[in-house]
Amino acid sequence: MLITRIACAMLGASCALPFAAHATLGQNASTVDADQSRQHALARVETTQRAYSVQQLTLPSGTVVREYVGANGVVFGVAWDGPTLPDLKSMLGASFDAYVAANASRRGAPLAISSDELVVFSGGHLRAFTGYAYLPRAVPAGVDVSVIQ
Repeated sequence: MLITRIACAMLGASCALPFAAHATLGQNASTVDADQSRQHALARVETTQRAYSVQQLTLPSGTVVREYVGANGVVFGVAWDGPTLPDLKSMLGASFDAYVAANASRRGAPLAISSDELVVFSGGHLRAFTGYAYLPRAVPAGVDVSVIQ
């Protein structure tokens, strides 16, 4: 009986955690395969461009996460849209603190951060979230940042 209660508590806790099926902004993209499997991403599509590739993952919630990976294997941008927010702490990595600080001063409008270190746009409402983030200094030469969407 105690084991059943513990199992139910663990199941409930795991359902409450956000799904994180992505590599981290500014880090190597090698973790995408493991994340996709661990978080049960429903689909993965990779598109290769000249200077970068886009890895698109569909989470169980229906949210689509796109990762923009330079030829050097570093994630320089991420974008999302769907009914729930992805795990932004995991996606933004070291940039998450700047996101939290900017979000604390937001008053109902979409969040917009723009600096030499980080650009983030996040907006929407329940069942319709959208956003993107990128590291301006990590964007490959010749790539227009408007592709990150």
